[in-house]
Order: sequence, then structure tokens, then C-alpha cells
Amino acid sequence: MVIGRRSGTLTYDLSHDLDVEPKALWSGWCRRYPMALSVLRGLAGRWLVAAGLVAVLTLAACGGGGGAGSSSRSAAPSVHPHVGIGDEKLDMFADARFLALGIKYVRYDMSWDALSVPWERPQVTAWMNAAKADGMSVLVSIDHSRNTLYKSVVVNGVTKTQAFSQSRVMPTVAQYVAAFKAFRARFPWVTEFATWNETNCYCEVSFNQVSRVAAYYLALRSACSTCTILAAEFLDVGRSSGVPMTIWAREFVNAAGLQPQYWGLNDYEEANHLVTTSTRELLAAVRGRIWLAETGGIVNRYGIVNPGFPQNAAHAAIVDRHVLSTIGALSPRIQRIYLYEWDAESARDGWDTALISYTGAPRPGYVVLANTLNAWGIRPNCAISRVPPTCNERDRTATPRNGSTGSTTP
Repeated sequence: MVIGRRSGTLTYDLSHDLDVEPKALWSGWCRRYPMALSVLRGLAGRWLVAAGLVAVLTLAACGGGGGAGSSSRSAAPSVHPHVGIGDEKLDMFADARFLALGIKYVRYDMSWDALSVPWERPQVTAWMNAAKADGMSVLVSIDHSRNTLYKSVVVNGVTKTQAFSQSRVMPTVAQYVAAFKAFRARFPWVTEFATWNETNCYCEVSFNQVSRVAAYYLALRSACSTCTILAAEFLDVGRSSGVPMTIWAREFVNAAGLQPQYWGLNDYEEANHLVTTSTRELLAAVRGRIWLAETGGIVNRYGIVNPGFPQNAAHAAIVDRHVLSTIGALSPRIQRIYLYEWDAESARDGWDTALISYTGAPRPGYVVLANTLNAWGIRPNCAISRVPPTCNERDRTATPRNGSTGSTTP
């Protein structure tokens, strides 16, 4: 977003805020450019005839027209990102504590060839059907294959069957698009996709395949002009673990020959260190909107003992608050935040950022999420579950319908 003067006229450049809701756009504009607002108010009388509509709409969006009694009007509500949950398990769709929060955005990390893999196809189908039944808007992050091919090979004159993992094999553009079209034919109501998950990480074969991912992106846009496509989904890792996302994004723009309207970021490192470095860097490097496609406070990771921050449920809740209230407020261009994940399976989970403990009890992070949504005006449906804390505040003697006491657990 850029404001300036051209030939004595106040100008506003929307190039960094494409597709932002008008109310959200003006609200963010007013907060960041109060001096420009005062100029508009001073010139409102002069513009009233020639540009009255623009002036009135602008001043109204900013909380009033400066006339008598305007100071008593309430300010325009703050703009917040939409919040979603990422989890490949089905549990949340049957959990009253999730449904009561009113969240309508969910994310699924899916292998690019999932529908052609016998064990993945029914999992994807069941998840998508459950999401549709609950009226959810689904973001699908396309990922590497999890398939394994078995081939006969001759070793020292002996024929053996050998396994070949496909996780480090990128599909051709034709294979990728064919799989995408097959998915769309099966689930035409899903219209939001991330081209490739954590594409800059050395853990993905895509880290040095910028042109290939750009070709995927352009092919997706062509195959579904009404879909929302995230150009890439970055992981905020250091140089020892991946290509800096700002460099990767610049090379992607050059390869694609255009500025994508949407980008994805999985910002675990900055979030858990309670900083905003990665998101600020990406905001400065690209023009499009940013979706935090996977983030959240880390409770436990296999093999990571001293990451530089506590790994427990209490600190994870602090992280979740930081993500929602601090990182999410950096710019109106941050439009979505997907917390990962809904629930843990066991105490031995190799990755645990869950809002619900493996014991079945809500963690402090759930309380943070529920309270944040409520503060933003998204009230819980206490008829579904009374576990959200604001439901307990309304009636502390009520017993939650799912049998949980509403207490939190590590």
C-alpha cells in the first residue's frame, strides 16, 4: 500500500492490497495513515461536489465525517485474519468443541498423487466428505508423493524386489495437472490450493526446482480460473535448512513472469521464538496476500531437545496468542491463519502442536483460540458445546455436553 502526491492530488496505490475486502482495506488504511486522513477531512468541503462520494465513503469508513457529534461514534472495528485449523485426521469434524467455535476454514496437506494411491484415496475422500458435511472451506496444500514403488532388480545375479520411495520425485507438469483435474472432478467444491508445500526447504525436492513449481502454478491457474492458488507455501527455516524464502520468491516471480496474488507461509520458527521476522520479510518481498497455512505453538518434537524456547503446552498457548494477535495484525495482507493441529494422538507423537491433548482435554492453546475469536466478535455456539471459556463464564454451573470439564492439560 502506497500513498503519495501526484500533481497536487492525493493518490493511493492498491497494488499491495489486491482483493482485500473494501471495509478491511479502508480500516487498515485509516490506522496506518492518520495524517493522510486529516488531509482528506480538511479537503472534504472542497471535494464535496467533484468527489463527494469518494470523500464521504472514505471518511465514513474511517469512523466519521468530522462533523458535529462524530467524536461520539464508535471507531471502525479492527480487521482480523480468518482463522482455520489444519489437521489430516477426521477427529475435529465430530468434536463439539471444534464445531462450537464457529471456524469455517480447514486445511488438508495432500500428496499430489493421493487419489491414485490405494491407501490414500479413501482417507482423502472421507476427510473431504466430512469437511463438506460441516460446511467447511478447504485449503488443499499439495505435497510430495508418499507412495512407494516396488521393482524387480538384479543384484549379483539374483533378482530381488526393491522399494523405491517417490517422496523425492517431482511429477511432470502433465502428471501434476492430470492429478489436479482428477481431484477437482471428484471434489469440485474445493477451490483453494497451495501449489507445493514447504517448497524452499531442503527437506523437499522442490527447493531447487523453482521453474518447475512456477510451471505447476501457471498450469493450476489455467486449469481452474475460479480457484484461489497460493504460489508457494514457504517454511521459515535458516540457510542451513533451506533456501531463504525471499530469494525463492524472487526467482519464482521471474520464472512465472507475474506477481502472484497469494502466497503461503508455515512460520513455526518465528512464531515459537515470539518474533515477527519471517512474516515481515515475506511481506516486504512480495506483493500478494499471505496465508499462514500452518503454524502454532510446539508442545513436543521428536529428537529436538533445546530449540531455544520451551516445548510445552503453556508456552504453546503463548505462541498461539502471538500468532493470532501480533503476527496476524502486521498487515491487512495477512488474510488467513491456520493453526496446526486440532488434537494429539498419543504422548509419543513425533510432532505435537495440538490444541486438544492426547488425554482428550483442551490445552491452554484452545482457551487462547476461543477467547481470541470471541474478542473478535465470533461468538461460540454454546448450544453445541459449553467448553469454550465464554460459555462457562455465562453459566459456570453447566456441564459440557461432551463430558469434558473444560479444564486444560499439558
